[in-house]
Amino acid sequence: MSSKVTTLPAPPATDKAVRTAARPTEQQIASRAHQIFLERGATPGRDLDDWLQAERELTAATKSHDSPRPAALSRAPLANPRPSR
Repeated sequence: MSSKVTTLPAPPATDKAVRTAARPTEQQIASRAHQIFLERGATPGRDLDDWLQAERELTAATKSHDSPRPAALSRAPLANPRPSR
């Protein structure tokens, strides 16, 4: 008796899955918000502002890392260059 293992293909990535992967985690936001709180002198009362600023910064940083970059032009010489006239 032989047993076969069937591997199913991974489902295609959805727009929601791609957007979710590009978002910072709550832990990352909380850590950055705490840094912002300390940088402005640890004065209480602006926790929501700190959180929103941290979320904006991290989201912008994530997007800049995920954005496609133009490919660098190759500076290697051509394999069969044409003779100049």
